Amino acid sequence: MRSLGASVLAGAIGGLVVGGLGGRLFMFVLARMNPEEHGRDTDDGFEMGQFTVSGTLNLLVVTTVIGIIGGLVYLVLRDLRFGPAWFRWISLPVGATVAVGSMLVHSDGIDFRVLDPQWLAVTLTLAVPFLFTVVVAALGDRWLGPDAVIRWPNALAWTLRAACVVVLGVFLADLVDTLRELDDNPFQFPA
Repeated sequence: MRSLGASVLAGAIGGLVVGGLGGRLFMFVLARMNPEEHGRDTDDGFEMGQFTVSGTLNLLVVTTVIGIIGGLVYLVLRDLRFGPAWFRWISLPVGATVAVGSMLVHSDGIDFRVLDPQWLAVTLTLAVPFLFTVVVAALGDRWLGPDAVIRWPNALAWTLRAACVVVLGVFLADLVDTLRELDDNPFQFPA
């Protein structure tokens, strides 16, 4: 129960701070850079340039709940990490960025077609799952310590790792296709 509680709390904090407060900050930056879009509805139903208490509270609650789910995913995956410390540290945030990023970045709608610079909208969106996972893993590893919480049998652990690599490959292919579908390459800087 201690492990479950620590993971849920780490996820809630990560969701609140990174997803809620960080997400609101990212929206603010993009709105300030695109004043001509104020009043336009985003793909998620928010009005660009309008920061309301109810909208902010809604965002904070939703990202905290999503963070709790992310904390539980962290608890399941943390003991599948392997290799040197640097690889164990970076594998979860990169994996989360690819998986969640492929769901958040899309070529339909207006969020990634209208906002300029497009590369910044994509980068800030991808930063949310990356930073969330860094926060959750840092807190979770500190609170849970180095000992395994879930003792996976060796064969099952390697099977699950292989499955994760395959699934991440599918998410990566989807993310790359989405980036290609956008009006212009979001990571192509003007000359």
